[in-house]
Amino acid sequence: MEIVLNEYLLVFSLEDGISKEITKIKYEFRDHYGCIQAARLKPHCTLMNFVQHQRVENHLIREFDSIVASFTPKAITLDGFGQYPMHTIYIKIKESKKIKEMITALKLKFRSVKNEIKPLKPIYPSDPHLTIARGMTQVQFNQAWTEWGKRKFTSSFNAYNVRLLKRQIDEKDLKPKENYQIVKDFKLAGQEKKDNQLILF
Repeated sequence: MEIVLNEYLLVFSLEDGISKEITKIKYEFRDHYGCIQAARLKPHCTLMNFVQHQRVENHLIREFDSIVASFTPKAITLDGFGQYPMHTIYIKIKESKKIKEMITALKLKFRSVKNEIKPLKPIYPSDPHLTIARGMTQVQFNQAWTEWGKRKFTSSFNAYNVRLLKRQIDEKDLKPKENYQIVKDFKLAGQEKKDNQLILF
């Protein structure tokens, strides 16, 4: 039986208006500074990134459905630009505590995932944000941050859904064999469960 290995990305889905606004910024980074990767992935806020076998996907979907449904929709405010020196520029999320609560719930639920494929471990962002450009050269970063570090940006979006994406990767070198595709959208429904300790929005 063929072993299919996927990279999964769990993200907050953005409303069309804010997604288009941020996409324009990403295109500016591509066109003005040569940051090709900036325009390769739609704007998103990552909750979890991990590698797993295709055969457990249905199980993952059921678990995500349960966790996400226990949180209620929330307006998320974006406020200004931030950076990881010399390689990444992003849009900051104001009061990201609520997002961190969901990430904590995911960590607790999926502790077993990291033991499935060693030595790969799931990645959970400690500082939730919306990436504009990453993997930048020092020259690209310095040019872009000189301008964008001074710019103001404020906006907001309603977080109603969480989206699971996947792309197949090579089992040996772990390089992507395709672009991301949508697996499923999960609704934040505020369905609190008495038998867990999830913190609601």
